[in-house]
Amino acid sequence: MPAKVLLTGAGGLLGGAVLPALRARHEVVGWSRSRPAPDLYSVDATRSTEVDRFFDAHRPDVCVHCVAAPDVAACERDPDMAHALNVRTTENVARACARQAVRLVYLSTEFVFDGKSETGYAEDDVPNPLQMYGRTKLLGEERASEVPEHLIVRLPVLYGAPVPGRGLGWIERMLLALSEGRTVELDDRVERQPTWTEDVAAVLEEAVARRETGVLHVASRERLTKLAWGRKLAEAAGLPGALLRPAPAVPEGQEVPRPARPWLLTDRLEQRGMRVPAGVSHHVESYVRSLPGPRG
Repeated sequence: MPAKVLLTGAGGLLGGAVLPALRARHEVVGWSRSRPAPDLYSVDATRSTEVDRFFDAHRPDVCVHCVAAPDVAACERDPDMAHALNVRTTENVARACARQAVRLVYLSTEFVFDGKSETGYAEDDVPNPLQMYGRTKLLGEERASEVPEHLIVRLPVLYGAPVPGRGLGWIERMLLALSEGRTVELDDRVERQPTWTEDVAAVLEEAVARRETGVLHVASRERLTKLAWGRKLAEAAGLPGALLRPAPAVPEGQEVPRPARPWLLTDRLEQRGMRVPAGVSHHVESYVRSLPGPRG
C-alpha cells in the first residue's frame, strides 16, 4: 500500500538509490544536509526542534532514516561527531516518530558485531562492536527500537553510483590509478559482503510496503576482501589487476579495530519471501559500465 515516506540522508550513497525506488510507489519527501537539491529539504537532524517542526508540517506515515557518519576512521578520530550523526539524529527522529505514530526504518551496520564467528551472524545474535562507529550505530539501534513500529536493517559495505558533489570514492580512485599504470594496495584480511545500493533500495521499498518490523539483515552472500573485490573490478574494466597488491599490516595499536568476518546471515530475509541481493560477481560488469572514468 502506498505511504507518505520521509527519507533522511536522501543525498548520500544509499539515500540516492533509495529515493527513486520509494518514489516509484510512494509519496516521498527527502532531507539532505550535504547535497542541496531543489527536490530535497535541508534539515539538521541533530537539532530536535528542526526535526519536530518538519514532522509537524509534513506528517509522514514512515521514516526511512539514512543519516549517518559511515567513515569508520573519522568516527574513531571524532567521537562527538559520530555520536551526533549516528545517535542524536536517530534519537530525534525516533522521538518524533513515537510522538506521531510514524513507522521507523533505521539503517544499521554489520560492524555492530566483532567478526569472531566463523559462520556469520543472525539477527538475534548478540552485538559486540569493536570501534566507535559500531558502538554509535548500536546505540542508534537502541533508540530506534523505542518506536513501537520499527524495522532495524543491518547492512554490509555498500557500493553504488558516485554521489554528486563528493570526491572520488576508492573504486574510482583505484580504476584511475590502474589506468595510469600505478600500483594500488588494498586490504586482503577483512572479508565483507559488498552489496549494490540498488539491490538494498529494492528490499527497503518492499519492506516499507509490507510494513516489516523487527530486525532484518540485507546483504549479498558473496564474501570478499577488498583486494579480491578490486581484482574483479579491474578485470571488468579491462585494466591490469596485476598492479593490485595486498596492503601491509598496520602496526598494532595504530589501526581502527575492524571485524575480520562481519558476515550477515540472510535466512530471515529469504524466509520472508524477499530477494537476497546478488553478489559482486553478478553485478560487476554492469556496475563498472555505469561508472564514468577510465577503461582498458
